Amino acid sequence: MNKWLSLVGGLFGGYGLLKAPLDGSFLSGLNPVVDGIGIIAMLVFSGALIFYGVRDMIQK
Repeated sequence: MNKWLSLVGGLFGGYGLLKAPLDGSFLSGLNPVVDGIGIIAMLVFSGALIFYGVRDMIQK
């Protein structure tokens, strides 16, 4: 159960990085980097969720 919560938390964290409003702050120059990290995090954690879900379905 803890594994699933961690993966969902990582997925929400990636979504939060994508939606973070950085315009008008001192971090506005890092907006493309933060967006890239958010996209990569969402892809990795959603892929891991799909992998573990399929693996658990096959094992049962």
